Amino acid sequence: MSTVRREIQDGIQGWASAVGRSFRAALTMERVSSEPAAIARAVLAVVAAAVLGALTGDPLAWVMMTVGTFICGIGTLLAPVRHRAVNAFAFGAGFSLAALAGVWLHRTGWYFLIALAVLAYLAGLWRALGVAPGIRACLVVIGCLITADLAATVEAGLVMVRWMAAGAALTLAAQLLPPYGRRHPAQRKALAALYASLAAYARTEGTGGYPAPAPFTAARRALDLLPRFARSGAAPLYGLLVEAERIRRALLLVSDTPKAPREEIAAALDSVARALRTSRPEPLAPDVARALETWRGPIAEELLPPLEEAGRLARLWADAEAPGGTHPVLDLFPAEHPARAGFRRLWSAARPGDPLFPHALRVVIGTTAGEAAGRALGDFWGHGLPGHGFWAALTTMLVLFPDYGHTFARGWARPIGSILGGLAAWAALRPAWWTPDGLVIAAVVLAVCVFLTLRVGQLVLNFFITAWLVVLITRLGKAPDLIAWGRPADTLLGAMIGLLVFVVLPTYHHDRLSSLVAAWTDVQRRLLNVLVGGLTEPGVVRHEEIDALRSRSRHTRERLDAAVAAVRHEPRGHRARWSAAEIASIQRSIAELSRCASQLYAAQPRGEADAVPEAAEIAALFDARLTALADALDSGAPIPDATLRASFDESARRGGLTDLTDHRSPDGIAHARARALTLCLRTALAVDTFATGLSPAAERSSYAVAR
Repeated sequence: MSTVRREIQDGIQGWASAVGRSFRAALTMERVSSEPAAIARAVLAVVAAAVLGALTGDPLAWVMMTVGTFICGIGTLLAPVRHRAVNAFAFGAGFSLAALAGVWLHRTGWYFLIALAVLAYLAGLWRALGVAPGIRACLVVIGCLITADLAATVEAGLVMVRWMAAGAALTLAAQLLPPYGRRHPAQRKALAALYASLAAYARTEGTGGYPAPAPFTAARRALDLLPRFARSGAAPLYGLLVEAERIRRALLLVSDTPKAPREEIAAALDSVARALRTSRPEPLAPDVARALETWRGPIAEELLPPLEEAGRLARLWADAEAPGGTHPVLDLFPAEHPARAGFRRLWSAARPGDPLFPHALRVVIGTTAGEAAGRALGDFWGHGLPGHGFWAALTTMLVLFPDYGHTFARGWARPIGSILGGLAAWAALRPAWWTPDGLVIAAVVLAVCVFLTLRVGQLVLNFFITAWLVVLITRLGKAPDLIAWGRPADTLLGAMIGLLVFVVLPTYHHDRLSSLVAAWTDVQRRLLNVLVGGLTEPGVVRHEEIDALRSRSRHTRERLDAAVAAVRHEPRGHRARWSAAEIASIQRSIAELSRCASQLYAAQPRGEADAVPEAAEIAALFDARLTALADALDSGAPIPDATLRASFDESARRGGLTDLTDHRSPDGIAHARARALTLCLRTALAVDTFATGLSPAAERSSYAVAR
């Protein structure tokens, strides 16, 4: 009974703590804004819509054109991966077509929920392409909800679609205005973030950390999106990604060098990042250049050449007269059609085993339930718009995220912001001196506030959105009370539905940690098998194979890091297989194994004299050991004891790897064999440390009692 009571107490404490953390996160404001030029273009489109709409003399034309520019403007502010005009055209076309479909679906009545479920499922899966594409997909579905709920007749709905499409066209026109800047802004931004992350890692002391995998994944995906015809001009950007890989491997060695000029290395990396962001050359400060030039040693020989090449490529890109570059580097990045690659990621997310699959199901259930509940309770006893549910549905759709922390934080923040915004707008509109022109100006000002606070926090954002909606409906001649009270009520209803759906159909990461570590272990097994086997013969290791394995390892590690971060916010984090300290130890072991793999890659033989045939048996040893660890993690079985070091000593002695004499060498020492022995021994010790850390304290204590 004491065990059951302890479980109940832990569960209550876990939920209370998690709810408190999510509520505090809902009240947190971030000092982050979108790109000023992008905000200016979105504001210009809204102002143009306000002016043109006011000139028509039709309040409905002004409202719908403003809605089109407003929602499409938000779509352009979300992180784009393509040119801003392409992004605006694709999003505007999708939004307008969805609104047109909603006109015809309006006549289906409650059968509209079937079509909504299909659209919501696709929007949930679209999250596989990234956070920003996933939110854009939700905004497209919102276009369908607007006309499906508000269009009184087909004719009225077509008029609404026409004006919303005109607003989308204004947003597109704003993206075509100068200043234009250099091409490929999304790719430059991703690479700048990558070099900034390398600079941050260069400043760290000790061996506890490792370069974050997410910036590498983001940069690679951004470059992969470029079509074949655009890659020639972007060759310096591809070269910068290659040099970033070399710099990463060298920085792993710098962590073992206490006297390395870390600040100067970081300054050089920051200069590359600034050059990419601004497309202007960023020369190194004289003292930084001097410190790097006078640095000597084997680590300097590994790091300085790629660092200098990265600076050269950044200057080459910043030179407007020489946009070309090292075209042979493009052979390392085979061009796959972006649509085919995107479809593959969507198809992978649609499988029941993928973590995004339950997220898509939650979006389907929550959105349709929100629409049904909103239609049933739309008037809220005369205090809301009757017969509609799109505010509840869109709130549920935008609240639901793949993890507990974000979902509950948004679930608290959106209703609070909507209630405060509705009250503020209702109070501001009480005086009778408001004119139609004054309402137009107020709507523009509130839209600008939304654009400025888009990334500040959901509470502030929804405060301005709700106030903006109240002003829009008031301009149509409707009672502002219907929105001032109905919108917050719908938002609260949709948020509660979203939170309830997540509780009933949750995704808790504490039970995914073991499978993610197992997946990374399996990828690392294959990578070490290739790298250690490559020591036996020159030219065996192919760059394409290593690149594919490295990408998979990085992606798995990124998912593992995200799961570890999510566990801290979950109400069931105490049920994880490992404690927080043990998870941190496992992450350090993973970083050390990755460091060993990087060193093995750097030690690949360039000729017959560097080959070490005696390492063949070691590759099989690592393969067997990591396979056993991955199987134990997948099945939940006890982790095998850390015995690789003893087996390694025996295999190395039997295979001749420990024989460091070479009569053909001038000094009688087999340097290639000694280097391979050192690297393989370090890898064996890292695997044993990894295996020891995988055994939870509870399993170790129960094993000791059993003995």
